[in-house]
Amino acid sequence: MKEFQKEITHANYAPIAVAHELNTETLTLLSERKIGAIHVKGFYPKDIAGQVSLKAIDHPKLGYYNKKYTSSVGRICMPHIDSEWNKEAARKYHGEAVENIHDIRSLFSPYATPIDQIRLLLQEYWPGGANIQNLYGHKCFVGAIRVFKPSVSKFYPHHDRIDEESDAPELNGMKEQVVANVYLQAPEKGGDLQLWLRDPTEKEKILIRDVEGLLPESVEPPALVIHPKQGDLIIFSSRMLHAVTPSEDSYRVGMAAFIACYGLDRPMGYWS
Repeated sequence: MKEFQKEITHANYAPIAVAHELNTETLTLLSERKIGAIHVKGFYPKDIAGQVSLKAIDHPKLGYYNKKYTSSVGRICMPHIDSEWNKEAARKYHGEAVENIHDIRSLFSPYATPIDQIRLLLQEYWPGGANIQNLYGHKCFVGAIRVFKPSVSKFYPHHDRIDEESDAPELNGMKEQVVANVYLQAPEKGGDLQLWLRDPTEKEKILIRDVEGLLPESVEPPALVIHPKQGDLIIFSSRMLHAVTPSEDSYRVGMAAFIACYGLDRPMGYWS
């Protein structure tokens, strides 16, 4: 591994270290919380990313999260979080999954989407391979695009765990959940990714479940702050506290996928 920021442990959860390559070694270190993040600069071509971000802002399937602190964040196609513990919503999510994957893919045609590229790299780099995640025998959607409006949209400190949304048997044995974000458009000011490199406390988990976020003044300053640029890829543990600050001068548009780690000898699973 060629490049790291300073390696200082924080709260015994993950070191403040950032790898700048995506490969077997960095994926393994991230899954074991021996680094805080993977940040690949210029992962996706800026010209294609810019074209798709303009389409995303006015996409007919652009909807919004229904939680208190994220209602201003747009997302194209239904994510799994909107189906948590709801059988009817889950049927809709899984029933539309493959169609929505194709709809998102058409935005990038004739080029591969950044998430499709990541899916292939995971298959190649992870010892056990990687597959689309199934829940109760049904395929998940993967490749959500999220749209943050200038000055308004933000994610307050929170964590994401699919095992808090579903008890599907396919999730048995999951050791870690990470999230990959590719930035199709990024502001010059704001839109920072904040990482606390620690799990939320049990009290914080309750608050997050109620409103999907903590007030920023209720937690300590983040251990790591990354300002992404257009075309960048950042992967980090979604089980740890993280947040996104408001964009100050333009839209922030990203494409994301969660990734389940079940150990080196089992395939990773990815979904949105």
